[in-house]
Amino acid sequence: MNISVVIPVYNESDNIKTTIRELFSVADKIPGIEKIEIIVVDDRSQDGSYDAANSLNDSRVKCVRLSRRSGSHTALRAGIKESGNEAVLCISADGQDDPSCLGGMLEKWSGGSKVVWALRKTRKGEPWYIRKPAQIFYRIIFRLLGSEDSGIDLCRADFFLLDRAVVDAINACRERNTSLFGLIVWLGFNQGFVEYQRRPRRSGRSKWNLRSRFALARDWIMAFSGLPLKVASSAGIIMSILGIFGALYVIIDKLFFSNLITGWASIVVLVLFLGGIQLTMLGIIGEYLWRNLEESRKRPLFFIEKK
Repeated sequence: MNISVVIPVYNESDNIKTTIRELFSVADKIPGIEKIEIIVVDDRSQDGSYDAANSLNDSRVKCVRLSRRSGSHTALRAGIKESGNEAVLCISADGQDDPSCLGGMLEKWSGGSKVVWALRKTRKGEPWYIRKPAQIFYRIIFRLLGSEDSGIDLCRADFFLLDRAVVDAINACRERNTSLFGLIVWLGFNQGFVEYQRRPRRSGRSKWNLRSRFALARDWIMAFSGLPLKVASSAGIIMSILGIFGALYVIIDKLFFSNLITGWASIVVLVLFLGGIQLTMLGIIGEYLWRNLEESRKRPLFFIEKK
């Protein structure tokens, strides 16, 4: 079999060489791998990561540098598009993803799985404010989006192996504002998984912060669901009904009980509350309009500066 390995890189000059050498070492021990190519996609690093990978002078290593920083998922899609083999492994450069489970992933792939996820055995080492929201998010998103329950706990997913059919399907989807994980799940196909023990980073700090996680969750929801619009619409209907009942109460109280309406503070609070809801709804609608504008421009998802 011939496989491609895609490694997105951002400021990983201290790790990339070791990761590449480890991948070659693992591949050499797996019977059946006839050819392997490694595609390093530099997401506009500032520390010479591109030159570090290119300095290996190995014909099996292809280095690609994007013209602007676009995020790890876009870098992955650039590498996937550059790949030409029958199976594509997408893995990080920091050493946390253990490539020793590649043999098990290829066995699953040979058995008919078009997507094979590598799931970490546990997330206990992470802070609760990262671990718990991730678990809740994936449970809710699969239920709301109507995705099939494959039995794969994607909150533990870190890297994955794709069949050529899945790669071609990803390349056929040209939308800009999306989540690669969400796209793979949405595509369907037969999916399997293996488990592994996640390792600590070799050096440096993770660029995957809370803000990045929130942006990914937002992109996933908006790219594959009209859920925010439905929530905004439902909230508007509920507030309208409450407003009608409130107006009836005021009218009845005035006509039949002649009570004077007092309490300017409560009125101001109510106005601010309703105004906040309305602005939130407008923001959600504006987010969808902006994404539609971005897609209608049909700009390429990325540009390659050099390779």
